[in-house]
Amino acid sequence: MTFFARRTGRGHDLRRADAAAGAALAVLGLLLVTSWQTLPAWLPEPVTSALAASGLIGYSVVWLPLLAAVLVASRWHGTGSLRRDLGLRFQAIDLIWGLAIGLLARTAASVIEIIGYGRVGSAPGVTFGVPSHDGWWLFGALLAPVLIAPVIEELFFRGLVLRSVFAATPGAAAAGVAIGVSGLSFALLHVVSATSPTEAVVVGAGTLLFGLAAASASILTGRIGAAMVAHVMFNALVLVPAL
Repeated sequence: MTFFARRTGRGHDLRRADAAAGAALAVLGLLLVTSWQTLPAWLPEPVTSALAASGLIGYSVVWLPLLAAVLVASRWHGTGSLRRDLGLRFQAIDLIWGLAIGLLARTAASVIEIIGYGRVGSAPGVTFGVPSHDGWWLFGALLAPVLIAPVIEELFFRGLVLRSVFAATPGAAAAGVAIGVSGLSFALLHVVSATSPTEAVVVGAGTLLFGLAAASASILTGRIGAAMVAHVMFNALVLVPAL
């Protein structure tokens, strides 16, 4: 039995079906939002402005399915404890692990961006909107990507996906397969809304590198604390040039 298996309890019945359903619904939601460029005309103008400025619709179609899958898997197919089922634990060393992984992954992603875009930052034309510094803008540009998204996405990808695949894969290859599936699924979710082949390659490569690193840290430590810290760092560093 590996260190990760001892820490996580390999027998936990966190089913892959829960993870697959959550990912499929999130991808479907992203595709619908990407193709649906306008908000309903019957909504009041202040509401449409707030929704557009915050990106709340785009975040919701991803967050809600992922979070629902995590809760269903833990409640119905696990012990009901996110700490035991998904490794939602933190130790002081996780801060060091997380900061190092986030910094290294963002550095690698920046190199890929320079190769693909000719500069560091998001794809040309992608912005966070006009900085208004009101509540909605702060939510969409700072709070959502830097704090909320890392928590929800790490619970899903390094909690549910990683552990369910690890538990279902026999033999010594379990850790490698789980890391690969977790990293690839994380990257694919971020590629869905890409607007060009170049953006798909750049975003896919950067998020894949981060996903593999975060999954490896979770395998080694048996918890997702370091992955969450790394995700916060990874997203926060991209805001510097983007804003």
